Amino acid sequence: MRRTTAPLLLAILFGPPTVADAADDGLAGDVAGDATYLEALYVDLHRHPELHDQETRTGARMAEELRTAGFTVNANIGGNGVLGRLDNSAGPVLLVRTIMDALPVAEQTGLAYASRVTATAADGSTVPVAHACGHDAMMTAAIGAARWLAAHRDAWRGTLLVVAQPADESITGARTMLADGLRERMPRPDYVLGYHLLPDYASDEVAWVEGYALAGAETADIVVRGIPGHGSFPADARDPVPLAAQIVTALQTLVTRRVPPLEVASLNVGYIHGGQEVNAIPAEVRLGVTVRFYDESVRTTLVEGIRRIAEYQARAYGMPDDRLPLVDFLPSGIGATFNDPDLTRKARAGFERALGPDHVVAGKRLLGTDETVAFAEAYDPPVPMLFFFYGSSAPAALAAAANGGPALPSLHAPEFKPDLAPTLDTGTRALVGAVTGILPP
Repeated sequence: MRRTTAPLLLAILFGPPTVADAADDGLAGDVAGDATYLEALYVDLHRHPELHDQETRTGARMAEELRTAGFTVNANIGGNGVLGRLDNSAGPVLLVRTIMDALPVAEQTGLAYASRVTATAADGSTVPVAHACGHDAMMTAAIGAARWLAAHRDAWRGTLLVVAQPADESITGARTMLADGLRERMPRPDYVLGYHLLPDYASDEVAWVEGYALAGAETADIVVRGIPGHGSFPADARDPVPLAAQIVTALQTLVTRRVPPLEVASLNVGYIHGGQEVNAIPAEVRLGVTVRFYDESVRTTLVEGIRRIAEYQARAYGMPDDRLPLVDFLPSGIGATFNDPDLTRKARAGFERALGPDHVVAGKRLLGTDETVAFAEAYDPPVPMLFFFYGSSAPAALAAAANGGPALPSLHAPEFKPDLAPTLDTGTRALVGAVTGILPP
């Protein structure tokens, strides 16, 4: 008697596979057929990285690619930002955001096309530049999806907006584009979509998160002022060094004693600088503090608490009113990313059609921060949004690392590089799946 195989048995019992049971082979073949073009685009972007607010060449290349794909393009928004628009019958408007800037990192991947670029940083120094955060692969996926969607208008319906945003690493580029009139150049989106690759996932996986996906952040620069003097006459001065130390210690109680235990919060003092001479009391000490949160009430607790602790620690120390600390919150502060549940379900179904359900996994929310939320919150009421992740690590290398093998380089590491062909393929198909899931024909 012939043994019935499992797939055949399932077909007998339940009928043939549905679209959601397997990947879209037509899409897979189309993206594979475009692989040579997309890899060449990736290599070009990788070889020519640009720091935030310096993405002149990158922005021009993204504008060119979108025009070639058939999009109407507006360039140089908020500096180097690009907006591409593709109308495809009446229907909802979806904004897809990708990011363009690189990092001041000296690449150590050993790739033949590794970056050798240097640039002038904001402080005037010369720094190496590399795409150590994967934005080059993400831009390539956006163009791959744009090319496919422009060529297959029967697969979706509505208006697609592709925004190539500058200055992601400084968490300011989205708001710079909005301040420069982005909203006036496009229809109001019905949905906003953002994404990022992560080495935490295999290069054939896309990960979805419902609800909070990324944290909000605030960063404070605190100038702890004192009254300078000679180190051997401390009573004649007001030393800001021990005061700064007391402030650092007191700030920790914000998370442990002011934020409810079931809420999520993080506070980090990233730098403390003060003084130049061992026998002198300096005039000031500078502290850099960053906090992460999901809930807006936690954000308020942390921001108000930082101001209060800095002031009243100084008052308790005997600092006069004209020498109280100066607390300045930087413009990079932004709220948490909340994935709309209904939008998440639509995109997830699209991911499964595009990649197959075995390659679609439930992800974990992160304390990282992203500015896609600024596009959603530019409107009142805010636009429903989704932010998803996809993998960049070779599955075998990821499995080996999980079992005690060599650790994989993280984002922003000099050694970071994606498992290239699968990462470009997965990123492109994931974006196509999300768009066609959200804007069905």
